[in-house]
Parts: sequence; C-alpha cells; structure tokens
Amino acid sequence: MTEEKAEAIKTMKSSGLTTMDTYNYMATEAGGEQNVGHSVVDHLNFCSRLRMEQIEAGDAQTLVNILNQEQSKDLNFFFKVKLEKEGRISNIFWRDLMMLKDYRIYGDVLVFDTTYRTNRYILICAPFVGINNHWHNCMFACGFIEDEKTDSFVWLLETFLKAMENRTPTSIFTDQDQAMANAIEQVLPNTRHRLCIWHLEQNAITRFGALKKDKEFKYAFNQCLKMCVTKQEFEAKWQAMMQKYELTAHSWYQRVYELKEKRCPALSRYFFSAGILLSQRSESTNHKIINHWRSTEKYDEFTYSKSISFTSLPLSGMLKHAAQVFTLSLFRDFKEEFGYSMATTVQMIGRNEECLLYQVALEDKPWSAHQNSTLAFSNKNTRQVCFKKMAKFEKTEAWDRLKNQDPTHQYIPWRQTMIRKYYNLILKSQENEETREFME
Repeated sequence: MTEEKAEAIKTMKSSGLTTMDTYNYMATEAGGEQNVGHSVVDHLNFCSRLRMEQIEAGDAQTLVNILNQEQSKDLNFFFKVKLEKEGRISNIFWRDLMMLKDYRIYGDVLVFDTTYRTNRYILICAPFVGINNHWHNCMFACGFIEDEKTDSFVWLLETFLKAMENRTPTSIFTDQDQAMANAIEQVLPNTRHRLCIWHLEQNAITRFGALKKDKEFKYAFNQCLKMCVTKQEFEAKWQAMMQKYELTAHSWYQRVYELKEKRCPALSRYFFSAGILLSQRSESTNHKIINHWRSTEKYDEFTYSKSISFTSLPLSGMLKHAAQVFTLSLFRDFKEEFGYSMATTVQMIGRNEECLLYQVALEDKPWSAHQNSTLAFSNKNTRQVCFKKMAKFEKTEAWDRLKNQDPTHQYIPWRQTMIRKYYNLILKSQENEETREFME
C-alpha cells in the first residue's frame, strides 16, 4: 500500500464511501483489479487499521470498563485485550461461565468463521460456535480482530485455549483461508481441520465457466463433494469427472483435489464432526443472537423434558434405548436413519475363504450404493460351532441358506430380524456377567 494510495483511500473514506466502494473506484480508475497493485484483502485490512486509529481513548476505556464489570459479577468471566504500541486496541476476546460449561460438554466440534463485519470500527467478528444436544447453536466464545493475518489468528486461538482450560476440539470447521489454516496448524496441530463445503460450493460456481449450464457436470461435481461414501469411490468418480470434462490441467480443480482430506466426508468418516458440513453456523453472530440461542436452549430443555418420543416404527430395543437417551431433535434424526437402515437392500456379490463382500443400497437410489467387506470364519469347525450357538434363536436354517445360497440372492428381512433380536438379547443380558462372558 503506497502512501499515495493510502491518502486517496483516506480522502474517499472521509467523504462517506464504504470500504468496497473505495476499492471498486480504484479498480475502475486503474482499468481492472489486476492493475490496482494490492488485493481486496489488503484493502480491507488497511481500512480496518485506518478505522482503528480513529478509536478514541474513551471508547477503548469504556470497553475495558464493561469487561471488568462483567468479571466482577462473574468471577469465571474471562477476557483479554491486545493493545498496540500506541495504546490502541487491536484484538479482543471474551467468554463467560456458561460458554465454558457448554464447551466442556459440546466442545468436540468447533465452528470458526470470520466473514461478519458490521460494527462501526470495522473490526472482524470471530465467534467460536458449537452444537448442543438439541442440534442448535451454542456460543463458546467471541472475539474481534483487526485483520485476517496469521498472527491475529494465532493470538485468538491461543487465547481461546487458555480460556478453555487447554481443552482442544476434535474437529474445527473454517472457510478456505490460508492464514487461518496456518494458525490452526500451529496452535491446534492435533485437531482435525475441515473446510466449509458451503463456501467451496459458492466459490465453485464462479469457476465452472462454460460448464455452469451443464447439469450432468454439476451433479458429478456435487457427488464428489458430498455424496461419496468411501475413499475409493471418491477417487474413481473424481478421476472420471476430470477426464470426461478435460479438467486435469485446471489449477483450481487441482487445488480442490489437494484439499480433499479437509473437505471430503468420505475421507473423514472416522473423525467425529457432529454431522457438520457447513460453517454458516457461526456467521451473523452478535450479543442478541447469544441471548436468543440461550433462550431457545432453555425452551428446548423444558419442552423436551415434558415430551415423549414418538415413532410409527415398532419400538424395538434399540429405538427404546434411543428414545430414553436422546433429545427429541436427535431422536428424530436417529429414527430417520434407523428407518433408512431397515429399507436398505444387502446383496452378497462375492466371497472367498477369508472375506465376504456385500453391496448395500437404498432401494430405487443407485447413487447410495456402496460396498462393505467382512471377515468370514476361515475354519469350518469354528463356523459350525457358531451355527450351533445361533440355533438357540431357532434360525440355524437361515445360516445354512446363507452358506449355500446364490450370491445374487437378497436376504434383507432375515438380516434385519436377527439384528433386532440380537440387540435385544444384548440389552437384556448386559447385567449378567456369566451371560456376557458366554456371548463374548
């Protein structure tokens, strides 16, 4: 940012133009954004610093007084303020006791986004958001930073860890910001960093070019983005898409592929993420929103404690247990998934002495099909012992049919019946040590 540009921006800002208006004007005057000489992020950061310089000492002191007042009412209230050499406030962070308690319970998954700017000092709002047991947002902490550089994110994340008893989340969701990624790698090296698919989708639309009108391409891209179940499936569909549409030399798609570990659900199946794919949960967050979220949670706790879980499905042991331990919101989701599991068709497509290979799919939904393998009993005598034990369930003949059946035969009704009966048996026998040993 040259001195001449800085003075021009100051003049336009003093005339009442918004930050983006000043950038657009300079881009038009220079004959295009590529000729401005600095990026839009540099422009935003400069205007942010410019506004910070205008904060009067009285405003900063008022803020510190408010934070101190909150701490006097709540000894567990935590805040930290970073000052520049000139005494200006550059970064702010705070969390109260309820935020700490929520994080202790729900802090496995953290959503962190810095896309929201509405305060009059053009500071960047940086909320730390999670999901409670009613599947609603809850606030863990909040901060404001002056720019989106790695140093600012490092300060914010380190302060967050200190405020949260050094408990690190299992997964953190962010947008595709390199400075933020650098800070996460430095401060939270053992936390699984995931990218917000919503941001990627919005960015992708601008990159499709002539393919934007191709419905088949958009469907193929969406499949790679969200609908693949296994790594092998993702790799196959991605390579097929790249070759069919001649995108192998396209740098943006190469970059998306390189970030597959952070964005592809199929490659993160064994990392807890509470089912989150989007980071909009942390956008548009302010004090009124926090109060609203907490009010909603109180209402949920009261309502759901007085409500009875209902389902049109027969309440088998698994559903009974789920109805007892889940909130209504989660029980509805569980019930839906349970229904899908009952509707799946399972087809054995191959076998050898060590392994059975199945294809599992929802009926009339070919895209849902994926393959699972399971170890078979390699010793014939061991297999016969297992059959005899299963005879107590009066289903020995079913195992015999499975042993000799046509590999293309579907046996879903028997499979689901056995799953329900066996799970009920586990629930009934879990208090009896002798039965547990026998089953194990």
